[in-house]
Amino acid sequence: MAPLFPSHGKYSLYRDGQVLVTEVVGPWNLELVQEWARSAIPFSIEIQEDGPWAGIAIMSESMLATPDAMAALRKVVAASVEQFNCIAHIVVAAPGVAGKGVVEPAFEKVYEGLCLSGFFDDYVSAKQWATKEIHQRNSQK
Repeated sequence: MAPLFPSHGKYSLYRDGQVLVTEVVGPWNLELVQEWARSAIPFSIEIQEDGPWAGIAIMSESMLATPDAMAALRKVVAASVEQFNCIAHIVVAAPGVAGKGVVEPAFEKVYEGLCLSGFFDDYVSAKQWATKEIHQRNSQK
């Protein structure tokens, strides 16, 4: 079935060690989440082979998303944890990104009860935190 709306927003995916990075230009909608989730599966399969990992979303322009996109994101996050050994999801948004300081509670609800989560202003800080959490998880084995 064709999507009801075209995807809004843009994304790119790449791996940085045990971190799956998504660069997102928002605002974004359900169709973008669905497209991104399909694209993330091969990365998730590959990265889990090397142990626990974290996802970092670097937001630019806008953090705003439709309610159905946030609901779909929660399902994708749950699958990343349950099926692909993801231990954390982190949002990076520099000061000035539209919605920063307003929509974080919506993201907290996405991650609540599923995995570790964090919010950072820059990628370096986010990756340091994620790496620490991954090492802690590995040392618990």
